[in-house]
Amino acid sequence: MIISNAGGFVLFTSLPSGFAGNQSGFSKASPSPIPDELIRTLRERSVTEPVDDVSLMFHIETLVSDILKMVASSYGPLGMNKMIVNPVGDVYLTSDGKTILKEIDLLHPVAVSLKRLGQSMDKSCGDGTKYALILACGLLLNAVSLLRKKVHPMTIIDGYELAMGKAYEMLEFVCEEADNEMIFSAVYAAAFSKGIEGEQATALAKAMIQTVIEIDRYADESSFLDLEENVKILKKRGSPDVLTFQGVILDEIPAREDMPKQILSPRILLLRNDLKVKSGYLNPEHFIRIDNPTTAFDFKCAKNDVAENFALKVLKSGANLVFCEGEVDAVIEEAFAKNKILLFKRLKEADLDYIARATGAQYSVILEDLTPDLLGFADEITIQKTRYETFAYLAVSGPITSVLIHEPVKYGLGKIEEAADDALNTAALLLKNPSVVTGGGGTEYFLARSLRIFANTLDGKAQLAVLEFAKAVEAVPKFLAQNIGMDSIDALIQLSAMQEEGIDARIDVSGKVMANDPQVFDCATVKKYGLVAAFECVANILRVDEILLKK
Repeated sequence: MIISNAGGFVLFTSLPSGFAGNQSGFSKASPSPIPDELIRTLRERSVTEPVDDVSLMFHIETLVSDILKMVASSYGPLGMNKMIVNPVGDVYLTSDGKTILKEIDLLHPVAVSLKRLGQSMDKSCGDGTKYALILACGLLLNAVSLLRKKVHPMTIIDGYELAMGKAYEMLEFVCEEADNEMIFSAVYAAAFSKGIEGEQATALAKAMIQTVIEIDRYADESSFLDLEENVKILKKRGSPDVLTFQGVILDEIPAREDMPKQILSPRILLLRNDLKVKSGYLNPEHFIRIDNPTTAFDFKCAKNDVAENFALKVLKSGANLVFCEGEVDAVIEEAFAKNKILLFKRLKEADLDYIARATGAQYSVILEDLTPDLLGFADEITIQKTRYETFAYLAVSGPITSVLIHEPVKYGLGKIEEAADDALNTAALLLKNPSVVTGGGGTEYFLARSLRIFANTLDGKAQLAVLEFAKAVEAVPKFLAQNIGMDSIDALIQLSAMQEEGIDARIDVSGKVMANDPQVFDCATVKKYGLVAAFECVANILRVDEILLKK
């Protein structure tokens, strides 16, 4: 079922059956509202008057419960998708937690804090947004139950900090040094968690690992892998396929059909603005009067002379491959074709930036001197037609890599891009810190069990906070089992029994609890960052006792 909100902006799939009820592992499970009411109340909920400490608890509980229901239902490889429709009718599917919160336009300060949590996870890890959001929402809901029992907020924060430190310590204990197979498993899990097909996830994982290895060859030991600047991802409709290419792939065609289709060792010129003759070049005063055929002919000849001079400047620079940001005069195009110069026009600024970084070419304008030191260099450029589309392949030995992904379904292009982004960031993290933990909720359940044992060693009310922290961590495998279609209680019982016997157990997509064979791993760095980021976000919110409006 798909229900639209009143604004007609975001459509959400219905929640999985059995989602409501007291199975979340949190102290209080609020009734599950129908989806259209959920979206409407979330978008309209904001602070219009001061909020005291008593009302603040209600604000946190109701808002966070609704956010948790949306985010948790899309967690894991079989989680529900959200269908987003923008005002002009474009539709795309997503299960990304950060994107979901962004599109709803939440205005409440607590919701803004959770949105920033998702953004910080995306910037630091590129993955793990839903994981951190589920933890943070669970910690907040459990903190509200403790506040109602008259436990002081600072006591809760201190207990949460103790639990976070112990959980981090246990994560360090269960981490394994990753070999190539483990790295592939973790990158595959990051891609597969977006709900794409297994074959697509396998191809993406291999391509992204290869991409990161190629980039790392050109990076210093102390430098940071800037994936945004060094990796270009193109997505196109077609039979499923993933292609990695060292250099820049352009979804562009040459300006003319009679231009070269291949150039070895091209000399590259990048031009800003239009490469056209404008009236200002001919007569700044604009007093030309074209009142007879002779004047019109003279004007056209003068215009062609200026255009030929522009083309001659490019020829003298030694360039035989020109990328132009704007339009190009037909006279110049003809001159380039006669002199075997390949021209691309109306290029995106992002593509020009990739070309500049890959080839070392500097931006120029036609009115300036075009000297050879402004040119860039590459190994080869080839124009090829693939699946009825023309692409330009600019091969360059350097850190710039392009990934061309084909997906047959239009609405699946967004999901495949999200999967590629998560796989790429996970591969980069594992290259710098090859440390993994058991996936499938096994690690989270182990942490929850360890925290309960740790809580028994504590005195006072801090023990209560540690137990609530354990409940929030335990909710991760519960939601995972629930979204796969399992009974979450039975799944956790089986996990407990197998881990008591010393078996490294996890939840499998087949709907069974099994030993970690075949092995499924998650990136340990993402788990650590998510744990710390969720605690920091919750601690900052719990330190607020009143919301005031600026007058």
